[in-house]
Amino acid sequence: MRVRLTHAALRDLVAIESHVVSDSPNAARKLVRTLFERCETLGQNPRRYPEAGVADLRKRAEGSYLIFYRVTGDVEVVRILHAARDWTHLLSPDED
Repeated sequence: MRVRLTHAALRDLVAIESHVVSDSPNAARKLVRTLFERCETLGQNPRRYPEAGVADLRKRAEGSYLIFYRVTGDVEVVRILHAARDWTHLLSPDED
């Protein structure tokens, strides 16, 4: 199954890298690469991960981050957020 990242998910990756890069540029690159790779693997078995309970999304944990996605004909990665954030609010339909 094909995997597509939304503009919001791509912005999340840029923001994650920007946040971590001041502490460690290498760690920032590695983290973003890992998150991107985890997104790509969602196409192999997209229903493997639990429903998020909001906006027909599923979620996959990767370290301190959650990858939110929906399964339509393809896999659409909607957001990539730190688990400590109020993701239920950030994922509400009027935030799209």
